[in-house]
Amino acid sequence: MSLYEILFILVIFLSNIIQTITSFAGTVLAMPFSIQLVGADVAKPVLNVVAIAVSIYVAIRYHKNIDWLLLLKMILFVGLGFAGGIALSYIPNDGTIFLKIYGGIIIAIAIFFLIFPLEKLHLPDWVLYLLLVLGGILHGLYISGGPLIIIFATLKIKDKDAFRATLATMWTILNSILLVQQGVSGLLTSQVGILIAAGIGVTILSIIIGQLLAKVTSKKVFMIITCVLLLISGVSLLIK
Repeated sequence: MSLYEILFILVIFLSNIIQTITSFAGTVLAMPFSIQLVGADVAKPVLNVVAIAVSIYVAIRYHKNIDWLLLLKMILFVGLGFAGGIALSYIPNDGTIFLKIYGGIIIAIAIFFLIFPLEKLHLPDWVLYLLLVLGGILHGLYISGGPLIIIFATLKIKDKDAFRATLATMWTILNSILLVQQGVSGLLTSQVGILIAAGIGVTILSIIIGQLLAKVTSKKVFMIITCVLLLISGVSLLIK
């Protein structure tokens, strides 16, 4: 395993610690750094399978709390954008245009979460459903639609366990579709398989550490750290 691949696994480890504590930005935090280290064609399938593994665990653990009606609504609107995002990924380009747009979106997300506490936020329904579509597009392109979709879920699902279960079930469904698309595209190579195994291994450890840290640290502090890291990662894509 090369130095860049080791650093990639470290990024997965650290981002999932933060994800466990904040329920926010795991993949969107990991993806920009991962693209820089191993490239999008390796980063996307590895992070996708790791996300599927975590989502399946959460969905099974909290399956009794799934809000099925809201899940169907979310899949409908996110699915529209998701299909568009996958279609955009097939457009021939040198990769820099989409990466710079992606970097700009990440910066905007970081600033948004720094300025607006979600628990005090009020948005009309049409804005929330638009966020689902936009989140779907971003997810289809870079498996990073979580922050936009979490805005919707936070305002619509008040029960903590229902929040986790409903989102995890949606991620399992969408990411599994994305995994099939990645397989058809030839991205599931032997190198990717080795990194997936390593990524799942460190993710299990990161969840344990994250749960321990969550008991003794402030979630607000980690949210600020996460947003700062998102700003750095977004800028790194813009100046690439």
